[in-house]
Amino acid sequence: MENELEPVHYSVLYREILTFFLSVFDKDRELLFLDGTAGEGGHSLLLLEQFPNSKLVLVDRDSVMLSRAKTRLSAHSSRVIPIEANFSDLDSEFLNSFGISNPPDGILLDLGISTFHLLHAGRGFSFRENEPLDMRLSSSGGISAEDVINTYPEKVLSKIFYEYGEERWTKKIVEAILERRRHSRIGYSGDLAQLVSRVIPRKFWPPGRHPATRVFQALRIEVNQELLHIEIGVKKLLDLVARGGLLQVISFHSLEDRIVKNLFRDYARTGEAKLLTKKPVLPTDAEMKENPASRSAKLRVIHKSLPTDIEEEEEDEEE
Repeated sequence: MENELEPVHYSVLYREILTFFLSVFDKDRELLFLDGTAGEGGHSLLLLEQFPNSKLVLVDRDSVMLSRAKTRLSAHSSRVIPIEANFSDLDSEFLNSFGISNPPDGILLDLGISTFHLLHAGRGFSFRENEPLDMRLSSSGGISAEDVINTYPEKVLSKIFYEYGEERWTKKIVEAILERRRHSRIGYSGDLAQLVSRVIPRKFWPPGRHPATRVFQALRIEVNQELLHIEIGVKKLLDLVARGGLLQVISFHSLEDRIVKNLFRDYARTGEAKLLTKKPVLPTDAEMKENPASRSAKLRVIHKSLPTDIEEEEEDEEE
């Protein structure tokens, strides 16, 4: 039996992330980092090891994941400030309530779902197991995937699968769900996965992926309101990060990346920051071979300008 505290998450694009931070910060400086999506704590551990005089605010909306990350970082516990929250809650007033008065110098968001959630959470994230259809990342309540599948009207379900999952077979999948729930409630991930698999002809199954992947992705996004939190959260973090600091965001599908791309672009246009990634940084072939789950990852980085940089730009414009 697997030790329940053994980390199972691979830290995506960690070399590139460290390279960007080291291009701006001296590793011996006393810095404040913020990991807004702690997950298994892999990225946080790398930052604490690479910047030995720095502190780190460790944030996750899932109390289970936060506990796992704290355990992984226990050797550095004196430099870690754990907070159970959604990254969209974070602003200077919120951090002040935890005694954090300085803005973070470096902020990281990894918007991907943890491998632990897929393999061990027991909340129906995976189509490979027959688990209760929950999919909630937070323990604070809210609507479950089972509620969505069994109560949402046809038009709303279709919108979710088509827009969030970009699922071509939406019409037939929704028809099958409506037919099934006339007779019995769909309560388990395995039941839903089988239903989707029967609807999509085998010759149209995506190579190397389960045919229910897009449906499960769309459900998870809806249950956790992920796109809304990205929109709200990234805006707040752009304001929160210190002058001269970096905000790095890893996304895993086009909807997430589009939001981040547009928010970074609009913020850079104000002259308050500079884009360090005109195009997203992608995993190397070696990383994708080592960790196939990284194949869809995209990293975008923005550098918030120092006051002197902004003043110099304004003087240049006046001249």
